Amino acid sequence: MSDFAFAGKTFELRLDNGIVFHNTYGAEGNTLHYEEVDGASEGGSEEVGLHVGEVSRGVYLIGWNELSGTAVAHVMDFNTGTVTGFWSIDDGGGRTGEVHTGTFREVE
Repeated sequence: MSDFAFAGKTFELRLDNGIVFHNTYGAEGNTLHYEEVDGASEGGSEEVGLHVGEVSRGVYLIGWNELSGTAVAHVMDFNTGTVTGFWSIDDGGGRTGEVHTGTFREVE
């Protein structure tokens, strides 16, 4: 198992726009299976490869690219249980980005 605080665990993320995700991280911390359990794309899920860096003690920058072309980055702060997320989507001639904040907790 990896030294990453999230490796091999599942977390519920609740964002300020009402979207709720269940994120299950692989044992090595280099994969993620996410499922949107509440929100506009409820039921949507995917397994993605991760790019991870620990930016300070207990704070991780986690990024991935989805099959749809959406690029996602989360800053997860395990000291405070907060997450800041950014995603960028193709808008038919450029890209549109959004920043959201929220909380997370480990689930069984």
